Amino acid sequence: MNKNFLKIPLNKLYFIDDVETFSGLSAQDLDSLRTEYDESELNEIIESIKWARQNPDFDFLSLLPKLKHSNEDIYKYLCKLEFSLSRL
Repeated sequence: MNKNFLKIPLNKLYFIDDVETFSGLSAQDLDSLRTEYDESELNEIIESIKWARQNPDFDFLSLLPKLKHSNEDIYKYLCKLEFSLSRL
């Protein structure tokens, strides 16, 4: 599992002010992912998010240090993403 694949979904956090109000990826977001990434890349993204869900103490901020969110908020965001990506 390549943790660098977490950078792809984490990038969206630059545009989210409050993780608590984030309800998951929209249908448009999911369509964009299908367009931009092939099946193997999507699987890597999904596997990296599953890994993240099981490793809440990982320093997620180390992947994109300029994010304005706490490590706890990043973890919450990734958990919400895991649910969203189950619709892929």
